[in-house]
Amino acid sequence: MSDGEDNRSLAGLWNRARRFLPGGAGQAADGWEPAGGGAIRPSKTLRPFLQELAAVPSPVVVDLGPVIGSNVSFLGSQLACKLFPEDLYADVDQPFPRGEGDGLASVLAAKLRQDPGGVDGILAWDVFDYLDRGEAAALAKRLVALLRPGGLLMALFTTERRTEAASRRYIIADADHLRHRPAPGARWARTVWPLGDIEVLLAPLEVRQSHLLAHRQREMLLRRPTAPGKDG
Repeated sequence: MSDGEDNRSLAGLWNRARRFLPGGAGQAADGWEPAGGGAIRPSKTLRPFLQELAAVPSPVVVDLGPVIGSNVSFLGSQLACKLFPEDLYADVDQPFPRGEGDGLASVLAAKLRQDPGGVDGILAWDVFDYLDRGEAAALAKRLVALLRPGGLLMALFTTERRTEAASRRYIIADADHLRHRPAPGARWARTVWPLGDIEVLLAPLEVRQSHLLAHRQREMLLRRPTAPGKDG
């Protein structure tokens, strides 16, 4: 068996085994279902994200987190949107190095298959925190390409280095609050993104809102420009 196959097999065993760890998150038939717990935190950008997309007939929304039933119901009731849950955490959260051909670029090509310029809104949550800079650049490029002119991206960024072996899942409590629920994982928030680096990473998206919150997280709402020539 090759090193790449070894890594994939070990990663698969880890992902199956961690469902049964204390506090672990079980995988229901229709997606990831939270088991309980997690702090409710204020959100400053979710409401404006929803308000702007509510003006778009049947908006297309990509959610980079797992399928969470209450989130699907909430977004459906608020936006009547066409929702694409594309759980990147499942691919990012690998305990072993990826083998040849297992890079994030191949994952993005397989999962984010929406037409370029065909997406109205993206919920990126804090997935960028778990990526190295090369991986983050590849993801940012793909997300920018997917957004239509005027499309929105909501993203969260930690402001302090975290070392616990856990990622987070975000459950929408209401338009102004998110429940931050830990999920045992192999990776932790490896990158702290200064604001200037975020702006460069996600260019040419324009920062509409940026909030430094008390729970040591920056929450941002970005928009793809509509003016010709600003995407270059």
